[in-house]
Amino acid sequence: MIQTGQKNIEYLLELNGEPVVRTYTAEIKNVVAKGKKVEHSCVVLFFTLQYLGTTEEGNLRYKSSIQRRFFLDDKNRPIFKPSKAQKLALNVAKINDELILEVSKNYKFIGIINVEEVQKKWRKLKGILQDSFTDLHTVIGDFDWQMQTENIQKIYRNDVFYNFFFSNFFYQEFNTEKSLEHKKVLMNGIHNLDVPVIEKKTIDEEDVLFQNITISTSAELDTKDKLFPLEKMNVFLGSLLGTKGSKHSLEFDYDGLYKVKPRIGLITEGHLTYSFCIKDIYTKSTTINFNLEKDE
Repeated sequence: MIQTGQKNIEYLLELNGEPVVRTYTAEIKNVVAKGKKVEHSCVVLFFTLQYLGTTEEGNLRYKSSIQRRFFLDDKNRPIFKPSKAQKLALNVAKINDELILEVSKNYKFIGIINVEEVQKKWRKLKGILQDSFTDLHTVIGDFDWQMQTENIQKIYRNDVFYNFFFSNFFYQEFNTEKSLEHKKVLMNGIHNLDVPVIEKKTIDEEDVLFQNITISTSAELDTKDKLFPLEKMNVFLGSLLGTKGSKHSLEFDYDGLYKVKPRIGLITEGHLTYSFCIKDIYTKSTTINFNLEKDE
């Protein structure tokens, strides 16, 4: 902690660089309501993360290994008999069981390093899926497009979980008079549309010895970004409406936090919920939670 005056205090958080295996649990939930129809999807992950050192460019390398994943129903109970779509999702997700991740020194996710290995896994899996899910060619085709070399890094880089888990606030100055701000994209934020936002992070709570702190995060729509999909949003809204010419406002909420132990440079848990709402017509909410369970 660096004090630069009576009113203004700046914080510089250092990232833990121990090459140990750390165990996490995570939950990613999406709830979509179109009128009275509600769709629910929630997946739980058990995974480990290990720091491997630096790349030639000076970025950080991490190995992510997923031990287990399963779906929860709308009452948060494990689903032992997944649907066809859930079976497909679980099968496809296996290509992510072992990933080498590239992360900036600030702990911002950049992409995956073992691209060719992931693509090889997909090509092998694709043949099995085509035999097992003969009526889902379009869905399999979408995954095939995502795994193409020109698309794969963008898909991982904008992944909602990696975007939140890799927090991008280490070795950056937190100022008590100004939030730390970054641009990011919420992939499939509204329907299948990627939505640019400006995220803000602030140290919300701290103990006397600065051993435990809470960093809160909020965001606002980045409507000035050239990638903001206003036209596509209007087309999507029009497809949901029964009458033309109606005016509807879009409400956006984004609220999250990280629990951090700055003395050892670790995030111990994170929680985020964000939602897009067009009253009485469409609502999509996403919730992400993760917890550090133990170090091996």
